[in-house]
Amino acid sequence: MTAQIQDTFEYEKKAYSLIACEDNLAMPQDFGMEPTMIHTACDRGFYSAYRIEEDGLFLVQMTVREVGDNYKPINGIMGESSEYGYAVTYANLNLFVPCCGRIRLARDFIDEFYVHMGYQKPSAYKTVIDFTFDTGRIVSFIDRSKEAEQIRGKFKEEWEKAQGNWDVVGAFSLEMDDWK
Repeated sequence: MTAQIQDTFEYEKKAYSLIACEDNLAMPQDFGMEPTMIHTACDRGFYSAYRIEEDGLFLVQMTVREVGDNYKPINGIMGESSEYGYAVTYANLNLFVPCCGRIRLARDFIDEFYVHMGYQKPSAYKTVIDFTFDTGRIVSFIDRSKEAEQIRGKFKEEWEKAQGNWDVVGAFSLEMDDWK
């Protein structure tokens, strides 16, 4: 298995990676498409870029591989060939996303805690923030960086101890309760 491409978020002119969420964000299925694996680093068949502003959460870009090459417009925009050739990228979407619930974003990844499977976890980042949204608007913001520091490297340590007997499902989890 391979580490997965994470959705990215821009917040206050800084780039963050999505490491957990309660509510599904924008998905190809919302636009009438069925995603299929792009490559081993994108098992779910799509990845997205978002922007968080005072007036809400916006989908900026989405790269998708559609099962039957039946690509549909997103916010009136058709996708264009991506770097992979068999997937398309929808750019400049600026589509409001009415997300309700929490998401966990992280930045300042620490390379020595990289795990080559699934999604990276809070224990591998210096900066970890939980956002709570109500209909696409921020209602709370909690800096969890000190908590992440206290468990620094825990996920990688457990992964190395397992030596092939690893919980693959857990590695691919984006559950908010998965705090390692």
